[in-house]
Amino acid sequence: MSVRLLISALLGGAVALAAGIGGPGLAVNASLPPLLRVGRAEASAPLIDLVVLGDSYASAATPFDRGTLNLVGAPSVCARGPAWPRLLDPASVRFSLSHVSCSGATIPDLLDRRMRAGEPVQIQALDAESDLVMLSIGGNDTGFSEVFAACRFESEARCAQVAARMSPRVNALTGSLVRLYEEVLRAAPNALVLVVLYADSLPNPGTPGLDACESLRAPGDELSDADLFVIEEWGRAISGRVAEAIAIVADPRLRVADLADAFAGHRICADEPWQWGRDGAIPFHPNLAGHAALAAELSKLLDQLVASGAIPGAQ
Repeated sequence: MSVRLLISALLGGAVALAAGIGGPGLAVNASLPPLLRVGRAEASAPLIDLVVLGDSYASAATPFDRGTLNLVGAPSVCARGPAWPRLLDPASVRFSLSHVSCSGATIPDLLDRRMRAGEPVQIQALDAESDLVMLSIGGNDTGFSEVFAACRFESEARCAQVAARMSPRVNALTGSLVRLYEEVLRAAPNALVLVVLYADSLPNPGTPGLDACESLRAPGDELSDADLFVIEEWGRAISGRVAEAIAIVADPRLRVADLADAFAGHRICADEPWQWGRDGAIPFHPNLAGHAALAAELSKLLDQLVASGAIPGAQ
């Protein structure tokens, strides 16, 4: 998994925490969002029950109010909009989609508590009828939002210092992910579970022309080459914890969708970036073109999984 841009998922975490969203007091059950029909395959194609769990990387695609997490101009909670789950379009199947991912979510928001009034605990969307579960989570659990803020707004030394101070949270991620994967597999006993990794969308440190890239660098708000190295190292450590957790669970129903190269040629500072930068509508999150690209990559993978017989209900 590439993770120079694990930051994408983490910015949502900082927003949610600042707004006071989440916590044990919101543990009361709530209704699930309405199901959505997704995909343009022929009507004769199998209709698959798909549930998408996760954080802002699987929910936020259009601007939202930073205080309420409502989409601008639309009454949607959790900044949940036309992100990649709603753009999936494999040739072989159609989906009945339960889209419960929420900006700022951490693993406890998937398993133990709901993030805000009116929202369910995400795992409540799973049952024995679920055919496919896709989840994108883990960044907000690591304290990475603090690291990212230090790298953007403080000195290079402070960036490295905060990264080192937060590293115990990264080390604890393996155990949290093991519990999550096991609980999801248990709650959806007949489903394939696909862990969707974050796309790599920050430029490589030392790339020529970065000083002139306003999406990355401005006075008082910039990621230097040294900062990019810190973020890259941090992301690599998180990638290792994800791999460890999947290896520990060792269930054939648990698979990985690695989107590392999904933004190749379209990272931040490219002529046509697929991710917003520091000055974008949702800073350091995929834009609409980025979500379309993620959906296209995932749709190809899903067609391959259907052909191999890996997805229940698709035969």
